[in-house]
Amino acid sequence: MKNTPPEKMASSPEKSSTAQELKEQGNRLFLCRKYQEAATCYSKTINRNPSVAVYYTNRTLSLADCKHALELDPHSVKAHFFLVQCHLELENYNEAIGNLQRAYNLAKEQRLNFGDDIPSALRVAKKKRWNSIEEKRINQENKLHAYLTKLILAEKER
Repeated sequence: MKNTPPEKMASSPEKSSTAQELKEQGNRLFLCRKYQEAATCYSKTINRNPSVAVYYTNRTLSLADCKHALELDPHSVKAHFFLVQCHLELENYNEAIGNLQRAYNLAKEQRLNFGDDIPSALRVAKKKRWNSIEEKRINQENKLHAYLTKLILAEKER
């Protein structure tokens, strides 16, 4: 490195890195919980080679990334799984459950072993959906109760 010309030292390491090297660097940053830096690496990877689905699923900052990854590779279990995470964050439980079912079926077809990750996520999604429905039902019941109480009190005053 001592004999390296100054113009070579000034160039950033990303310029000489391949998309695969950037992906691996992003993976290391992700494991260190440096998510923003990892996302930046993954974005550079996508800029280098925008036709590789796994690069989008690694970045998965948005629903759009997941959907684009699935356009590139509709059989990507990882893309379906990350799409589920986006849907759960957006409280789109039915979509999450549907994508989990697709991920589960694809994993079985491809003979991939995800252990209990997909079934566990499916249970979580179904529970969140049930909790959301139950919360709405309770809120409606409370509003109805308040309305009926108001009517009863108004009738007593007459």
